[in-house]
Amino acid sequence: MERQFGQLRPSQLLFYHGPGAIVDMLSGSVMIMAADLWDFRSKNVIEDERVRSSLGVPYLRLLNEDQEKISVTARPFPKWKVCPRCGMMTEWDTRECYYCGKENVKIELFPSRFVIACKHGHIRDFPWIEWLHEGEEECKKPILKMTYRGMAGSLSDMYVQCVKCRKQKSLANIMKFTMDCTGERPWIGDEEQDKEQCKEQMETVLRGASKLYTPIVFSTLSIPLSDGRVDNLIEKVNREKHNLLKIKDRSYEQFKQIALILLDITENELPAVEQILNGEYEQSVSYETIRKQEWNTIIKKNVDYLEETGFKSVEVEIHEQMKPYFSSIVKIESLPEIQVLRGFTRLHYLDPFDATEIPFCSIMKNSRSTDWLPAVKNLGEGIFFQFNIQKLLEWENKENVKQELSRIFERYNKRREQLGNSSIYLKARHILIHTFSHAMIQEFARFSGYATTSLRERLYCSDDMYGVLIYTASSDSEGGLGGLIELSKPEKLYPIFVRALEKMEYCSSDPHCSDARFEMQSTVNGAACHACGFVSETSCEWGNQLLDRRTLIPLNEGESLAFFQL
Repeated sequence: MERQFGQLRPSQLLFYHGPGAIVDMLSGSVMIMAADLWDFRSKNVIEDERVRSSLGVPYLRLLNEDQEKISVTARPFPKWKVCPRCGMMTEWDTRECYYCGKENVKIELFPSRFVIACKHGHIRDFPWIEWLHEGEEECKKPILKMTYRGMAGSLSDMYVQCVKCRKQKSLANIMKFTMDCTGERPWIGDEEQDKEQCKEQMETVLRGASKLYTPIVFSTLSIPLSDGRVDNLIEKVNREKHNLLKIKDRSYEQFKQIALILLDITENELPAVEQILNGEYEQSVSYETIRKQEWNTIIKKNVDYLEETGFKSVEVEIHEQMKPYFSSIVKIESLPEIQVLRGFTRLHYLDPFDATEIPFCSIMKNSRSTDWLPAVKNLGEGIFFQFNIQKLLEWENKENVKQELSRIFERYNKRREQLGNSSIYLKARHILIHTFSHAMIQEFARFSGYATTSLRERLYCSDDMYGVLIYTASSDSEGGLGGLIELSKPEKLYPIFVRALEKMEYCSSDPHCSDARFEMQSTVNGAACHACGFVSETSCEWGNQLLDRRTLIPLNEGESLAFFQL
């Protein structure tokens, strides 16, 4: 007999309530099962070239279409439960305490607060019986009970006792408990073939710990494909195609020489030129090229692909006081976005700058034979800021800017090395653009009608990208309500811009926060903290790292790091 646990929104299933995640429902704690075990009574299928080329899956199943025809499979997890009245523990599939029931008292059990997991994603119930009887012969029919001694509520005040043999143990050191991995994957199944061989150590984790489930979500905007350098090359070759083919027919050597000069390319690009001329060139698509292609499309300013992809952008007039800092501001009236759940990790967070393929846990039971991934298609609006590159370079080349921000880069790379990641090269623009984005998100939320959790950033930071897109996207069929792009008008945007910078001047944690050189500083930020520069986890691409209010506006007397001058 099927049991109904409750309902989840599509966005929840795509992020922290996806396959393999532990979710607290009204009827108890459950683990969401693999996506190919869900019941889709409607096809909900779409195809996307970017997803196919980047992730290698032919199509997607949309979770926000015909939601009532999707049944998500889940199972109770963890199995161990505790009675809040008598403290008796059980791993039977029941919601009410058996022992209290004998006294005609109905008491609902609560799930164990501890589980054990390894870095390869395997997870299982905490082995209460083995842990309690560690080093001793186990009882034949152990019965466990949790007791409390003390008023502090700390782990050292909690004890687990075996009612049969009277063995008891404090939970004071429970977080230090480890064991060899058993390879269990409850979201896949309980069968022996569902387990994996693993040499990792399983460690004790709180059931609600955020590190227990980190989703890997691939996001792309539905705009025409182009990837910058290659796209420009295709355009150049097609423009000179007739002349190049004539020269190539006469003399191949002459063709190479003229192509190098006419197209302004290197010899390494000649094979690509020939493939384009012969109609054999296939453009590769990756995360980097997608982000570059988005940049190239948006900086065209006035783009109307409403009928083809649903994307439309319009350049807006820049206020006179903002012109020194921005070369263009674009309002995106229609912004389609596709988010795809690829998998998840446990016990470690993702590196936002790691472009290499990262190992992750599969969200499918039969991953080899499954040719789809769960996705959500959103429609929204946004405002894009392209910084003035000349002003930006002038600011970046200041010696004091380099020296001050290099301290943050050193701390950040040291943290990366501690986590097993390689060091990366960062520029001052990374911190400036990121901090500016957070300041504007907070201020937009005051006037747009959207909460800060509904606004997101899309950062374009590299040698040839220098801007940010602040947008909102909703799975609602009507998309954005127009509240954000309405603020792109010069007479409305400038006051918001000024207030956003002025708000960054003060923090309730000053002077500790504003003193970015504080020797006990343990974060990878400068002058930024929860009270001033941080936004919600779903809004920030870089995990609230690499932020510094000093890059926006002077905080202390004698500082000269600010890019903006009010």
